[in-house]
Amino acid sequence: MRRNIRLYVALLFAVAGLGLSLYGGYRLQTMPVYSEKDLELATELNLSLDLARIPPDRQPPAEELPKLREGVRAEVEADMSRDRNLAKSWLQTGLVLLAMSVLQVLLQRWTARSLRPH
Repeated sequence: MRRNIRLYVALLFAVAGLGLSLYGGYRLQTMPVYSEKDLELATELNLSLDLARIPPDRQPPAEELPKLREGVRAEVEADMSRDRNLAKSWLQTGLVLLAMSVLQVLLQRWTARSLRPH
């Protein structure tokens, strides 16, 4: 029996794609859903940590705190969005690899049939 490297590559793509898809789906399912209160608490905590790192003589005036709070809130939301988008990209990449493996197997079978002597 002749071994065909293309089928092994397709199998490798299928296994890698299935693994990435399952892991991405798992990450999306287990990712917590944050409420508005959670976001406010995370913003306040990060803002207080940022302010604690600044020396006392360089502390921003009280008028700038709402602006700083908005910036920290945007950073917190961006981090959460980045995590969700990363999990989605793993899922999408896995599905693309699965589709590539199926197409490779179909193409291999089609070319094998068309090259047979009649």
